[in-house]
Amino acid sequence: MKVTVLGTGGWGLSLGQVVYENKNEVTFWTNSQAEVDLLSTEHQYKDKLPGVVFPADFKYTTDMNGALQGAEMVLIVVPSQFMAGVAKTLGQWTPEKGKEPVVVCATKGILEGTNQLMSEVLLEHVPWLTDDKMVAFSGPSHAEEVSRHILTAIVAACKNEDSAKLVQKVMSCSYLRVYTSTDIIGVELCGSVKNVIAIASGIVYGLEALGMNAGDNTRAAILTRGQAEMCRLGKALGASQETFAGLAGMGDLIVTCLSQHSRNRYVGEHIGRGEKIDDILAGMKMIAEGVPTCRSTKALADKLGVEMPIVSAVHALLFEGKTLSDVKSGLWDRDLKAEVWD
Repeated sequence: MKVTVLGTGGWGLSLGQVVYENKNEVTFWTNSQAEVDLLSTEHQYKDKLPGVVFPADFKYTTDMNGALQGAEMVLIVVPSQFMAGVAKTLGQWTPEKGKEPVVVCATKGILEGTNQLMSEVLLEHVPWLTDDKMVAFSGPSHAEEVSRHILTAIVAACKNEDSAKLVQKVMSCSYLRVYTSTDIIGVELCGSVKNVIAIASGIVYGLEALGMNAGDNTRAAILTRGQAEMCRLGKALGASQETFAGLAGMGDLIVTCLSQHSRNRYVGEHIGRGEKIDDILAGMKMIAEGVPTCRSTKALADKLGVEMPIVSAVHALLFEGKTLSDVKSGLWDRDLKAEVWD
């Protein structure tokens, strides 16, 4: 099978490596000629995946139309804020009628401004794409580990189970186990909102490092009540509640909130230590999706009338000028209530 990967970040390169090792033809597209030159000559991306060397016959290009020719599967792995632009360019390409490729989106996020999930952005801007070939790919999976063949499990979700099973077949290997789901909304929502909860978890790490009154108990509360918030938003959008207890939900929530590979945990940890968000982001080489997703998640929750106290607290810290003391009071001093999930 010919697979085109849109995006040459750590996750795109790692997934392309999986496809290649499964004996498929892979072509990578990026809008950066500097990245094409770097990867074509050094066969590695030290800033993103230090120590990982990719096959010398990987193909890289800035010509999307050329990269897409003959593609049977398109794997999209670009930052969420660039998805609309990439989707519009993808939509300008016209595949042979009846041979439209399956589109697999491994980007996690909710688009700012429109509050759309990534699949909704793609379906809006790619005329030839239908929801029976739109697959979301998400779960507890850091590129730093998948690229080094660390055992990992993930979910491919599509309304059409046959498309999900095709992705399962192409992407499963000795170290990557792919499960299928028909709940694309739930899988995408989990992959997006868990990044915001991970910032909150990171804040606990930062406070703990300063000797403040936060620790494992606090993190456990953040993860558990964070999952409850994800479930409430999912229910409002028609997602299956089971999804939030699975790999795409609790699985990804755990790894993103606790792992040292997590960029969102990193952001939260530095906020917990008293640093400013602009300074933190300026010092990062990679994108923390939870920051823009926090805005869109809160906007979506407000629109639907869904209560999400942790998301609101992170939003207040990042964008409203609130202090850690303000946020702590807002969460821990709320009215006492029964533990409910809806």
